[in-house]
Amino acid sequence: MKNRPRFRSIYWALPVTVIILAGCAGTSPPVQFYTLSSVTALQHEPHAGPVGQDIAIGVGPVNIPKFLDRPQIVIRTSANKIEVSEFHRWGGSLHADFLRVLTDNLSIILGTDRVAPYPWGDRFSPTYRIVLDLETFEGRLGEYVQLDVTWTVSRREAKETLLVKKATIRESAAMEDYEGLVVAKSRALATLSREIAKEIRGLERTQRGL
Repeated sequence: MKNRPRFRSIYWALPVTVIILAGCAGTSPPVQFYTLSSVTALQHEPHAGPVGQDIAIGVGPVNIPKFLDRPQIVIRTSANKIEVSEFHRWGGSLHADFLRVLTDNLSIILGTDRVAPYPWGDRFSPTYRIVLDLETFEGRLGEYVQLDVTWTVSRREAKETLLVKKATIRESAAMEDYEGLVVAKSRALATLSREIAKEIRGLERTQRGL
Protein backbone atom coordinates (compact mmCIF):
# COMPACT_ATOMS: atom_id res chain seq x y z
CA MET A 1 0.00 0.00 0.00
CA LYS A 2 2.87 2.35 0.74
CA ASN A 3 4.18 2.01 -2.84
CA ARG A 4 1.04 3.32 -4.51
CA PRO A 5 1.91 7.03 -4.30
CA ARG A 6 5.23 6.40 -5.97
CA PHE A 7 3.64 4.56 -8.92
CA ARG A 8 1.00 7.24 -9.20
CA SER A 9 3.68 9.91 -9.51
CA ILE A 10 5.33 7.92 -12.30
CA TYR A 11 2.03 7.70 -14.20
CA TRP A 12 1.51 11.44 -13.86
CA ALA A 13 5.04 12.07 -15.16
CA LEU A 14 4.42 10.20 -18.42
CA PRO A 15 1.94 12.65 -20.02
CA VAL A 16 4.03 15.59 -18.82
CA THR A 17 7.05 14.13 -20.65
CA VAL A 18 4.99 13.68 -23.83
CA ILE A 19 3.79 17.28 -23.64
CA ILE A 20 7.36 18.57 -23.22
CA LEU A 21 8.59 16.52 -26.18
CA ALA A 22 5.69 17.73 -28.31
CA GLY A 23 6.53 21.29 -27.36
CA CYS A 24 10.14 20.80 -28.43
CA ALA A 25 9.04 19.36 -31.77
CA GLY A 26 6.85 22.40 -32.36
CA THR A 27 9.83 24.77 -32.27
CA SER A 28 11.21 23.60 -35.64
CA PRO A 29 11.53 26.48 -38.13
CA PRO A 30 9.18 26.54 -41.13
CA VAL A 31 10.45 25.08 -44.39
CA GLN A 32 11.50 27.70 -46.96
CA PHE A 33 11.18 27.01 -50.69
CA TYR A 34 13.27 28.51 -53.51
CA THR A 35 13.39 28.65 -57.32
CA LEU A 36 16.01 29.73 -59.82
CA SER A 37 15.40 32.95 -61.77
CA SER A 38 15.68 33.61 -65.50
CA VAL A 39 17.68 36.53 -66.88
CA THR A 40 14.56 38.71 -67.09
CA ALA A 41 14.16 38.48 -63.34
CA LEU A 42 17.84 39.27 -62.79
CA GLN A 43 18.26 42.22 -65.16
CA HIS A 44 17.37 43.47 -68.60
CA GLU A 45 19.12 41.15 -71.02
CA PRO A 46 20.23 42.70 -74.34
CA HIS A 47 20.84 40.34 -77.23
CA ALA A 48 22.70 40.71 -80.51
CA GLY A 49 19.59 40.42 -82.64
CA PRO A 50 17.45 37.30 -83.01
CA VAL A 51 18.74 34.15 -84.64
CA GLY A 52 16.97 33.00 -87.78
CA GLN A 53 13.38 32.00 -87.12
CA ASP A 54 13.98 28.77 -89.02
CA ILE A 55 16.32 27.71 -86.20
CA ALA A 56 14.94 25.49 -83.43
CA ILE A 57 16.88 24.61 -80.29
CA GLY A 58 16.25 21.60 -78.06
CA VAL A 59 17.60 21.84 -74.52
CA GLY A 60 18.37 18.61 -72.71
CA PRO A 61 18.56 16.18 -71.27
CA VAL A 62 20.39 17.62 -68.27
CA ASN A 63 22.24 15.06 -66.15
CA ILE A 64 22.66 16.05 -62.49
CA PRO A 65 24.63 14.09 -59.84
CA LYS A 66 22.41 12.23 -57.38
CA PHE A 67 23.84 14.02 -54.37
CA LEU A 68 22.51 17.30 -55.81
CA ASP A 69 19.27 16.14 -57.40
CA ARG A 70 17.15 16.06 -54.25
CA PRO A 71 14.42 18.27 -52.73
CA GLN A 72 16.80 19.78 -50.17
CA ILE A 73 19.35 22.44 -51.09
CA VAL A 74 22.92 21.19 -50.75
CA ILE A 75 25.77 23.39 -49.55
CA ARG A 76 29.47 22.66 -49.20
CA THR A 77 31.04 23.02 -45.78
CA SER A 78 34.53 21.73 -46.64
CA ALA A 79 36.43 20.11 -49.49
CA ASN A 80 35.06 16.67 -48.57
CA LYS A 81 31.85 17.50 -46.74
CA ILE A 82 28.41 18.68 -47.81
CA GLU A 83 25.34 19.62 -45.81
CA VAL A 84 21.73 18.89 -46.79
CA SER A 85 19.23 21.39 -45.39
CA GLU A 86 15.85 19.99 -44.35
CA PHE A 87 14.41 23.49 -43.94
CA HIS A 88 15.60 25.01 -47.23
CA ARG A 89 14.24 23.19 -50.29
CA TRP A 90 13.62 23.59 -53.99
CA GLY A 91 10.09 24.61 -54.90
CA GLY A 92 9.97 21.75 -57.39
CA SER A 93 13.13 19.89 -58.31
CA LEU A 94 16.59 21.19 -59.13
CA HIS A 95 16.56 19.22 -62.40
CA ALA A 96 13.26 20.69 -63.62
CA ASP A 97 14.16 24.20 -62.45
CA PHE A 98 17.59 24.13 -64.11
CA LEU A 99 16.09 22.93 -67.40
CA ARG A 100 13.25 25.48 -67.28
CA VAL A 101 15.49 28.47 -66.58
CA LEU A 102 18.14 27.48 -69.12
CA THR A 103 15.42 27.14 -71.77
CA ASP A 104 13.95 30.54 -70.86
CA ASN A 105 17.38 32.18 -70.84
CA LEU A 106 18.32 30.88 -74.29
CA SER A 107 14.98 31.98 -75.70
CA ILE A 108 15.48 35.50 -74.31
CA ILE A 109 19.16 35.87 -75.23
CA LEU A 110 18.77 34.44 -78.74
CA GLY A 111 15.51 36.31 -79.37
CA THR A 112 13.47 33.31 -80.47
CA ASP A 113 10.52 31.36 -79.11
CA ARG A 114 11.65 28.21 -80.86
CA VAL A 115 13.47 26.79 -77.84
CA ALA A 116 12.02 23.73 -76.11
CA PRO A 117 13.07 21.65 -73.09
CA TYR A 118 13.58 17.89 -73.26
CA PRO A 119 11.47 15.87 -73.85
CA TRP A 120 9.80 17.72 -76.70
CA GLY A 121 6.88 16.55 -78.79
CA ASP A 122 6.95 14.95 -82.22
CA ARG A 123 6.06 18.24 -83.89
CA PHE A 124 9.26 19.89 -82.67
CA SER A 125 12.40 19.08 -84.65
CA PRO A 126 15.44 20.91 -83.22
CA THR A 127 18.13 22.24 -85.50
CA TYR A 128 20.53 22.18 -82.55
CA ARG A 129 20.35 20.02 -79.46
CA ILE A 130 22.18 20.84 -76.23
CA VAL A 131 22.98 18.06 -73.74
CA LEU A 132 24.48 18.95 -70.36
CA ASP A 133 26.35 16.91 -67.75
CA LEU A 134 26.68 18.72 -64.43
CA GLU A 135 29.59 17.85 -62.19
CA THR A 136 28.71 20.29 -59.43
CA PHE A 137 26.29 23.14 -58.78
CA GLU A 138 26.70 24.10 -55.14
CA GLY A 139 28.66 26.44 -52.93
CA ARG A 140 29.18 27.96 -49.49
CA LEU A 141 26.83 30.34 -47.72
CA GLY A 142 28.16 33.89 -47.82
CA GLU A 143 31.05 32.93 -50.09
CA TYR A 144 30.48 31.51 -53.57
CA VAL A 145 28.56 29.24 -55.92
CA GLN A 146 30.36 27.05 -58.45
CA LEU A 147 28.92 25.45 -61.58
CA ASP A 148 31.03 22.83 -63.37
CA VAL A 149 29.38 21.46 -66.48
CA THR A 150 30.23 19.78 -69.77
CA TRP A 151 27.84 20.56 -72.59
CA THR A 152 27.50 19.25 -76.12
CA VAL A 153 25.84 20.78 -79.16
CA SER A 154 24.70 18.38 -81.84
CA ARG A 155 22.73 18.84 -85.03
CA ARG A 156 19.49 17.16 -86.05
CA GLU A 157 18.64 14.93 -83.09
CA ALA A 158 22.23 14.17 -82.00
CA LYS A 159 23.27 12.63 -85.31
CA GLU A 160 26.21 15.01 -85.73
CA THR A 161 28.23 16.40 -82.81
CA LEU A 162 29.31 19.94 -83.56
CA LEU A 163 30.79 21.12 -80.28
CA VAL A 164 31.87 19.87 -76.84
CA LYS A 165 32.64 22.44 -74.15
CA LYS A 166 33.50 22.40 -70.46
CA ALA A 167 32.64 25.41 -68.30
CA THR A 168 33.65 26.32 -64.76
CA ILE A 169 31.65 29.29 -63.50
CA ARG A 170 31.99 30.85 -60.06
CA GLU A 171 29.74 33.57 -58.66
CA SER A 172 30.03 35.34 -55.33
CA ALA A 173 27.28 34.71 -52.77
CA ALA A 174 27.58 37.82 -50.62
CA MET A 175 24.45 37.27 -48.55
CA GLU A 176 24.95 34.68 -45.83
CA ASP A 177 21.63 32.91 -46.36
CA TYR A 178 20.03 30.42 -48.72
CA GLU A 179 18.22 33.06 -50.74
CA GLY A 180 21.57 34.69 -51.52
CA LEU A 181 22.94 31.29 -52.51
CA VAL A 182 20.04 30.68 -54.94
CA VAL A 183 20.43 34.17 -56.43
CA ALA A 184 24.11 33.38 -57.07
CA LYS A 185 23.10 30.06 -58.66
CA SER A 186 20.76 31.97 -60.99
CA ARG A 187 23.61 34.28 -62.01
CA ALA A 188 25.87 31.29 -62.70
CA LEU A 189 23.19 29.72 -64.88
CA ALA A 190 22.73 33.04 -66.70
CA THR A 191 26.47 33.12 -67.44
CA LEU A 192 26.32 29.58 -68.80
CA SER A 193 23.30 30.51 -70.93
CA ARG A 194 25.21 33.41 -72.50
CA GLU A 195 28.18 31.14 -73.29
CA ILE A 196 25.91 28.59 -74.97
CA ALA A 197 24.04 31.29 -76.90
CA LYS A 198 27.34 32.73 -78.15
CA GLU A 199 28.43 29.32 -79.45
CA ILE A 200 25.05 28.72 -81.11
CA ARG A 201 25.38 32.02 -82.96
CA GLY A 202 28.90 31.08 -84.04
CA LEU A 203 27.77 27.67 -85.28
CA GLU A 204 24.90 29.23 -87.19
CA ARG A 205 27.22 31.70 -88.91
CA THR A 206 29.52 28.82 -89.86
CA GLN A 207 26.64 26.72 -91.17
CA ARG A 208 25.46 29.64 -93.30
CA GLY A 209 29.00 30.39 -94.52
CA LEU A 210 29.05 33.88 -93.00
